[in-house]
Amino acid sequence: MDEIEGSKIIEEMVAGYGSKFSEEELWGIIPTEEDMQQMEAIIPAMGRYLASIDFMRHVTSGKAVARKRFYVIIQYFMSLGELLSRYQGKRRRVVVIGSDKRHLINHLHIIGTTPDEIKQSEYIEKFTDHDTAAAADYVKLKIAKVFPELKDQIEGVHFACTSEDVMGNVFGMIGNELVFGHFMNSLNDFIGDLVNYVLQYETVGSLIIPGLTHEQAAEPTTLGKKFITRIRAIEHLRWQLFYENGEPKSFSGKLGGAIGNLTCHYAAYPDINWWKFAKEFVESMGLHYEEMTDQCVSYVVEAHIFSTIAHILTQVIKLTKDFVNMASCPSQFFVKVKKEGQKGSSIMPNKSNAWGMEGAVGMLEEARSKLLFMAISLPDYPHEGNMKRSYLFRNIGDAFMPIFIALKRITREMKSYQPNQAKITAFFNEYPGMSGSSLQTVLKREGIAGDAYRTIQKISINSDSTYANAEQFRSGLEHKMEELSLPEDLREELRAILNPSYLISSVSIKVKDLLGVYKKRSKK
Repeated sequence: MDEIEGSKIIEEMVAGYGSKFSEEELWGIIPTEEDMQQMEAIIPAMGRYLASIDFMRHVTSGKAVARKRFYVIIQYFMSLGELLSRYQGKRRRVVVIGSDKRHLINHLHIIGTTPDEIKQSEYIEKFTDHDTAAAADYVKLKIAKVFPELKDQIEGVHFACTSEDVMGNVFGMIGNELVFGHFMNSLNDFIGDLVNYVLQYETVGSLIIPGLTHEQAAEPTTLGKKFITRIRAIEHLRWQLFYENGEPKSFSGKLGGAIGNLTCHYAAYPDINWWKFAKEFVESMGLHYEEMTDQCVSYVVEAHIFSTIAHILTQVIKLTKDFVNMASCPSQFFVKVKKEGQKGSSIMPNKSNAWGMEGAVGMLEEARSKLLFMAISLPDYPHEGNMKRSYLFRNIGDAFMPIFIALKRITREMKSYQPNQAKITAFFNEYPGMSGSSLQTVLKREGIAGDAYRTIQKISINSDSTYANAEQFRSGLEHKMEELSLPEDLREELRAILNPSYLISSVSIKVKDLLGVYKKRSKK
């Protein structure tokens, strides 16, 4: 190959990228510090897919966990101080934050909000070998340093508590934020995208497609019906996570000491209603108060939430797999619109892969497995508890990251597909027997002599066991109607059934109503 031919190859290759490609821009690119961090990320979610889950740094990161831990510790200190300021018993009050110290509340809540403080707390952990104990000790030291008037009351920090009285509530707040904030919003957006995709092709009539059972031609259906069935299933599952008034069935929290009996609380102050205090404290953080616990909550609420989300993912996985199948050979009911510069394969120019959705299915299957594992494993701790739940819940972001990435990938790639009407029409012509179930049902209604099922079976399947095509099927039906001496009005009714539009008319109306309902909901 000479230099001229080589230049021609380069010229055509660059032209294939489209009008927006610029060699000048290409050679001028220098990675930023953020680019380098993404390149060096040990998992794709923190690198290649970071844009889809960047918000999680404020929810599940070590920094987010540390800040919430400080919040719970300080909130407990203040709540205890307020309770004991009203205490009229004979015992010494370990901490008092009455009306004369109310000005300190906002200042106390500032503790533990900066990276410096989090790192300083980790320094103490080198000696305690216990992160929550280190955080509690840090708060004591910080209060003594910044608020010397409270120095004699710092034992009120983490008073009578075990670490799970802090971290159980921290994990509950993280779960609420992750599930009822971000996941539910992403799911709502996903459903809205599905509805909009259908309405793009069903503004007037319905997009009629073959319905398949056992991966065989069954009966005509519509794209709207196929999608709305999955949406309804997802919605049914989603609302199991909410009360009738629309409030979420929140993650659990606890305050009960080492094994949930409030032993140390009652030992110190037997004349205080600690059960009431614990309930009010936990619920003040938006959590479900679990009155009878071990060292940790029972995790039955969490198991319900995680398993329900796993079942929601199953519905999304099914919808995605089915769509990819409809877009695949040999049916190709949907085709990907070629984008300028796009390559559908690194070597095969004859195809355009649905790799965005294929990858998303893998992500959702991974997430589903992790959520089901947590649902089974979290409640399965020995006796009154051990540390297993701490690791599992600290890593909750790992279970949810693939979900946020996948939902966006699915709808983004789906939007690049459009119906292939020629292939859809060809399929109906090749398998006209999809009207057979309705034909034999009408014959049964009329009381036609003989076995109506066998009558239609004979014209649906040829003598060589191949399926009858449109011409063969119609000819066979006409012959059979003549043989049965059917009246003309019944013949016209049977001929009408051969038209897929006739068979989907009733479900089309129902689906259109439901699409309108879910479109309105997705906008909220």
